Amino acid sequence: MATSLVAFQGERGSFSEEAIYKLLGRRVRVLPCETFINTFEAVTRGRANYCLVPIENTLAGSIYENFDLLLSNQLHIVNEVNLRIVHNLIALPGTVRKQVRQVYSHPVALAQCSRFFAKNPQVERIPFYDTAGSIKMITERKLEGAAGIASRIAAEVYKARILATHLEDH
Repeated sequence: MATSLVAFQGERGSFSEEAIYKLLGRRVRVLPCETFINTFEAVTRGRANYCLVPIENTLAGSIYENFDLLLSNQLHIVNEVNLRIVHNLIALPGTVRKQVRQVYSHPVALAQCSRFFAKNPQVERIPFYDTAGSIKMITERKLEGAAGIASRIAAEVYKARILATHLEDH
């Protein structure tokens, strides 16, 4: 599997990329895709050997789109991985937690961190298309006073700083 190319939905640093590394190790090559449809097409059109997509989220429920895509593309499940999602508050290097006034992330991640926002009412939640994409945007634009909620892999990929971890428990 070390030379396999695995497609996933989302930006580099997504929770799906983290799941790929947990399942196959860090030597596997990854192919980020904009949508779940694009992820399946990467395999059916020969651009990737495999795809990894979520089919269950213990808090948000089943991801029916991926069940449908699995059936309509006549692909087969060859392995599975369970990944405990750990939401991290991530910002530019040098940022301290008390400076954060805006937090960007996918709406599901924002909802899963409701305790954090209840304890930090001064922080504005801003929905974004992707968890890792929020970190990419913050680092590219060098947004001060902003953070994102994403995976630890996103902090690595975009050379950002984890300010807090396990936000879903805060």
